[in-house]
Amino acid sequence: MKIAVAGKGGSGKTTISGILTRLLAQRGHEVWAIDADSNPNLGVTIGVPPETTKAIKPLESGILKEATDEKGQRTMQLALPPREVARKFGLPAGDRLTLLLMGTVDHAGEG
Repeated sequence: MKIAVAGKGGSGKTTISGILTRLLAQRGHEVWAIDADSNPNLGVTIGVPPETTKAIKPLESGILKEATDEKGQRTMQLALPPREVARKFGLPAGDRLTLLLMGTVDHAGEG
């Protein structure tokens, strides 16, 4: 199961994501919580101390590789198996719960 939460700023996305993350993990599901916000706070929401969240290695662009699908269109795929990505870049944040952070923008114009 994959769940994505999107919406305008200040609408409670992080709060809802944190609640869903904890509930699913408590019910026995393996959960990978990926914080893609430029101001990542999901870790704090699920109970990871801020100083610990700052130590997480953000996902790197090198985890992707370019491929061509059956129609000849270029696509991007994971260069590593998903479990390896979670093991290498994730922070165990409780039973069956791993926190991952997308890269953040360090300065204006970075992309």
